[in-house]
Amino acid sequence: MKKILKRLATGFLAFATIVTALPTTAVHASEKQYWTESAERVGIIEKVMNDGSIGSTFNEGYMKVEGETAYCVDINTNFKNGYKTRADASTRMSYDQISDVALSLEYVKQYTQSHSGLNYKQVYLLEQCVVWQRLSVHLGWQCDNVRASYDEIPKAIQDEVYAGAKAFASENKGRYECGGYIYSGEGQDIGQFWAKLAVGNATLKKTSSNTSITDGNGLYSIAGATYGVYSDKDCTKQLATLTTDNSGNTDTVEVKAGTVYIKELSAPAGYKVDNTVYSLNVEAGKTATLNVSDTPKVTDTLIELFKIDMETQKDAPQGDASLEGAEFTWKFYVGHYTADNLPSEPTKTWVTKTIAEKDSDGTIHYVSRLSDEYKVSGDSFYTQDGKNVLPLGTLTVEETKAPDGYLLDGAYMQADGSEEQIKGMYLTQITEDGDIAVLSGSNQCHVSDKVIRGGVKIQKRDLETSDTKGQGSATLKDAEFEIISLNDNAVLVEGKLYNKGDVVKTILTDIEGVASTSADLLPYGKYRIEESKAPEGYLTDGAEPIEFEITEDGKIVDLTGTDTSIYNQVKRGDLEGVKIGAGTHKRLAGVPFRITSKTTGESHIIVTDDNGQFSTSADWASHKHNTNAGKTSEDGIWFGTSEPDDSKGALIYDTYIIEELRCEGNKGFELIPPFEIVVSRNNVTVDLGTLTDEYEKEISIHTTATGKDGEKSIVAGKEVTIIDTVTLDGLEKGTKYQLKGWQMLKEENAELLIDGQRVESDYTFTADSEEMKIEMEYTFNASSLGGQNLVTFEELYDLSNEDEPVKVAEHKDIDDEGQTVLITERIISIHTTATSEDGKKEIEAGKDVTIIDTVTLDGLEVGTKYQLKGWQMIKDENAELIINGERVENDYTFTADSESMEVQIAFTFDASELDGKELVTFEELYDLSNPDEPTKVTEHKDIEDDGQTVTITEVPETPEEPTEPEQPTTPDTPSKTTDAPKTGDNTNIALFLGLLVLSGAGVAGTYFIKRRRS
Repeated sequence: MKKILKRLATGFLAFATIVTALPTTAVHASEKQYWTESAERVGIIEKVMNDGSIGSTFNEGYMKVEGETAYCVDINTNFKNGYKTRADASTRMSYDQISDVALSLEYVKQYTQSHSGLNYKQVYLLEQCVVWQRLSVHLGWQCDNVRASYDEIPKAIQDEVYAGAKAFASENKGRYECGGYIYSGEGQDIGQFWAKLAVGNATLKKTSSNTSITDGNGLYSIAGATYGVYSDKDCTKQLATLTTDNSGNTDTVEVKAGTVYIKELSAPAGYKVDNTVYSLNVEAGKTATLNVSDTPKVTDTLIELFKIDMETQKDAPQGDASLEGAEFTWKFYVGHYTADNLPSEPTKTWVTKTIAEKDSDGTIHYVSRLSDEYKVSGDSFYTQDGKNVLPLGTLTVEETKAPDGYLLDGAYMQADGSEEQIKGMYLTQITEDGDIAVLSGSNQCHVSDKVIRGGVKIQKRDLETSDTKGQGSATLKDAEFEIISLNDNAVLVEGKLYNKGDVVKTILTDIEGVASTSADLLPYGKYRIEESKAPEGYLTDGAEPIEFEITEDGKIVDLTGTDTSIYNQVKRGDLEGVKIGAGTHKRLAGVPFRITSKTTGESHIIVTDDNGQFSTSADWASHKHNTNAGKTSEDGIWFGTSEPDDSKGALIYDTYIIEELRCEGNKGFELIPPFEIVVSRNNVTVDLGTLTDEYEKEISIHTTATGKDGEKSIVAGKEVTIIDTVTLDGLEKGTKYQLKGWQMLKEENAELLIDGQRVESDYTFTADSEEMKIEMEYTFNASSLGGQNLVTFEELYDLSNEDEPVKVAEHKDIDDEGQTVLITERIISIHTTATSEDGKKEIEAGKDVTIIDTVTLDGLEVGTKYQLKGWQMIKDENAELIINGERVENDYTFTADSESMEVQIAFTFDASELDGKELVTFEELYDLSNPDEPTKVTEHKDIEDDGQTVTITEVPETPEEPTEPEQPTTPDTPSKTTDAPKTGDNTNIALFLGLLVLSGAGVAGTYFIKRRRS
């Protein structure tokens, strides 16, 4: 009875579930009827409830509709064979429910196809069970774990299939197009479900559109390009992203079968973005590949090199030079590099040259480019879209051959807009800039070359001597020569441009008659040189113009040969005069005059005749007669090394000194001073007029020597000064004199020598009065001269002829008191006081005591470095104090800043064993002017000096402290009684008062003892 009730309840619940879960569909007579049947029994089903119990066990049949497999969709209703109507499953179930069931079935089908050990009944049981399991979840049957009997299918297989179906349904949602039918009629509803794969795969293959650019260039990579996969042509609904690898391949993305659209989102390194939208037809279950290519980024903006002259900064050559034909070597490297890490070998190399190009306005430029018309040699150019281009990478260019007339050395390149001058190699990088490639620098550069420059040198010569040196004061210096340009192109000379026919430079000869330009004055080209002005002292004479060329840098064209030298006649003249005596106007015969060239020193003597007349003219006395004998008035005069020529003057262009010489004829007369005349005009006689001798005074010296302070004594020192005041009378105004003086040791009547040198001084002056007062200073080291008398000696010299000074006065009297200064001894005194640090004369014995010695020094030499040394003496032993084997000593080094100083020296030592001793401080003072040999200058060592004595006293004894009374012993076990005083108890108070009195007495006793000892 219980089983019957249970089955009735189960049937009722199943019926209620179907009625409420599956919508009812009205059956119309016109609807098609489908035959459904349970064809055969396939196995036992266990309806496992969610609580783990088995709700029922039954045999399941193989359901079919019109002979095709179908499945029970109502586990709680019994099946009856018969006709049923069909409805789309979407009328009874949601798409997610349909998809869940269909995908679960699809999994079982795929599983059983790959697992051949299952028969068709087992396959059907597994399929039916996954249908029930998914419907139980969706419809709330509470039998989510319904299964075939393990006797039918092993548990492991069922567990694997059910879990796999569930995962497959979840993972493949949307990948399949799912659908189904529900068949309804009498008895149990059945269904059919299918899952049709609705996706395919899309992938992409990318290549370079110009492999000649990209192959082998690591700056180009087809890896990393990204493409968007879209469902619409406008690319607004993105399905996936494809990214290329190093081979240009992408991964595969799954998309719904049909047409998808692909567009590049980002280009890989070195490539332009491809904006084309590509369509790709994808078939379900198949992989479709899109082949694309990207265009590499290159620059067709190539560098242009404009050749210019470095100095003018213009594209016009100088002189006979050219800017055409300069050669440049270009090197391209794949990769980005700097000058420091360039590879040893470039990828490509080209050599180009400059070509003259004319602009529309007729201006000519000299240009070189990476193009065939400029190419001299090298590899093929990179091209893209029919143009010469440069890929991403590094490009260098360097001038390797200068054009005619220019130098390669020193050339530099300058990019437009930049002030940087790049010598040697110019480097630029071709880099990405957005969707294009650009040069890292300017695409136009000016290359400046320095024009070849040279110079010219010519020679001027004397006509008489053929020498390259002028005669007399005539000079071959400052002859002028003009250099004229013969070039069609302008030349830049000393910052100015000159055209053809212009004088570009005027040069002057030097003292040797050589005129030369610098070695870099004239640019490459043709020139002519002409004399335009004769040098001083010479007559105008010229030579034919000479043409020459500058073709080598730094070379001077030499035109100094005898065939190209220019010869000139020196100017010559004469002189004449009359010699008389003052007063009587007596004509002085036989008086010689020395005529001396002020320039060369050449000197000849001319003698007056009986009338006191003299002349150098050949009309007076032939130049050739007894030439330069200088004995009589008839002897000829001739200056220079050439042969005498009576057609010319005797005196060369020059300044001459005329000097009357002493002779019998002018005795008693004061000779006229030497004077100068100038011969500057050719064939002109200089008239000296009448030269008169005046009849023929004594210079006196008065002196006083003192110290700087005017005193006649000076304290000995390392630097003392004697001032000698000298009064001179009888001087000749305008005459140059020198006063010399030196020091003498009076007692020895000998010169004073310091370090082997005489102590002397001198003073040179020109007299501005007959009487003058002069001060002479003598500064020397007088440290060792104490007690000596020093006398100053003087001599006065006439320096009219500095080569032969004449002594005109002296003062040398060893007994002259006015000239005598006494050097007195320097005496340094010491006054000292020794005390303790607090100024007392007694110090308690201890391990660390200090004695302060205050020392007063008088008589010091300011600026001298001294060292004061001191040490301690034991008075009663008159012996040095030795502590631990060392003398107790100290020293102090100082530089005297005044004659009197006070210094202190501290002596710190262990005096614990010295109680009762008297210590006396000794001192010595040393002069450290010579640190290697200090000199003791004074001392203070008096063992009886109380001021220097300090007494070491005993340390007073400290009295013993009174002992405290013993405390009563505390018993092991305390009793109830206590000795603590109570109110009114006097016992312990009395004891305390007694102790207090004893303590007071002890303190008083200690104080008394200390007082006694002190």
